[in-house]
Amino acid sequence: MSLLLFNVYTDDLTSLSDANRKVFLIAYDDDILLLSPSVTTTLQNLFSGCELEFKYLDVAINHKKTHCIRTGARCSVDCANISTCKGHTISWVSEVRYLGIFVIRSSHFKCTFDNAKRSFYSAVNGILSKFLNNASEDVIL
Repeated sequence: MSLLLFNVYTDDLTSLSDANRKVFLIAYDDDILLLSPSVTTTLQNLFSGCELEFKYLDVAINHKKTHCIRTGARCSVDCANISTCKGHTISWVSEVRYLGIFVIRSSHFKCTFDNAKRSFYSAVNGILSKFLNNASEDVIL
């Protein structure tokens, strides 16, 4: 119920998206993704708009869990910092997790599934370790 209420209260954030300026806000449950073609003006303004809305709703943004990632031809070039209204700097990272998918910094949109593979193999090995000693060959296969 809390995620449903969160979405109802943050519905006004969708007004920050503007296809003409190529600025988008994608929200799923309590995970929010901000997309912008420009860091210095557009992304900072979009982030500030989100902060104002959250301040109005008395919801805090955890600046330690908030990250920026850059994709495109200039992905490895340093760019301006995004900061919160309290003066905290949002860190630029080379890999960010969004809804279980890891997006990595690259000249084009790119995801890595290494962590998902590792989790899958770990789960399978955990299950097999429980059954290998006591199970028949049919169960193991």
